[in-house]
Amino acid sequence: MHPKKVLWTIAACSLATIAIAALAQSASDFDRWWKPELDAIAAAPANHKVLFENDDVRVLEVTVAPGTREPMHVHRYPAVMVVDSSPYLIEHLQDGSTRDLGSRPPGARWMPIAQGHGMENAGNVPLHAIRIELKKSR
Repeated sequence: MHPKKVLWTIAACSLATIAIAALAQSASDFDRWWKPELDAIAAAPANHKVLFENDDVRVLEVTVAPGTREPMHVHRYPAVMVVDSSPYLIEHLQDGSTRDLGSRPPGARWMPIAQGHGMENAGNVPLHAIRIELKKSR
């Protein structure tokens, strides 16, 4: 991994620790939408690669090629996501609704527990991100 990406990941982990205290969710949210077969690795393995996992965190590489849509999946843990590209994304949600997210700049984002989704890359730039899931936040 490129040294700048490593620094982004370290910074994101630090921000995540602070964000957990500020954005804590009720325990009932954690498994509201999640089922083992909907986990990102099981439901969308072509788009989610485990880079590292232990009892505290799971680090995923997330990719969505231009003109494709990943399968519906759910993330069980809150996370910090470090995106290093600017694709044009449309989010298809588990409840059947969609959200046009447009093209956002690269950077770190807080990702709380939420309903499942499948990201559609409607642009011509690949989505590439590192997702740091915080298992101990439960």
